[in-house]
Amino acid sequence: MRYLSWILTLPLTAVAISFAVSNMMPVQLGLWPFVGTVEVPAFALVLVTLVVGFLAGGITVWFGQHGHRKAGRQHQARADRLQKELDALRATTGSVPPAASLR
Repeated sequence: MRYLSWILTLPLTAVAISFAVSNMMPVQLGLWPFVGTVEVPAFALVLVTLVVGFLAGGITVWFGQHGHRKAGRQHQARADRLQKELDALRATTGSVPPAASLR
């Protein structure tokens, strides 16, 4: 998985650097409720927009997965509780059942 990450990251980084070098001209940015404009390089505007979109998507997915994370914690707590109960039962009987009987 680590190699796949590098295989994807390095070409995308090269493309981003090439884009930044090719788009150095300034553009005027005016935001509606504010008065005036700001001149920023075109690459900065595009890259910042992409990063903000990436973060917004990540936060949206993180909040959307809340129910799954909560269910996972509940299932893990139940599995831990059942394992403790099984260990206690094994300790009181003094024997360990064969593996075939656990199926």
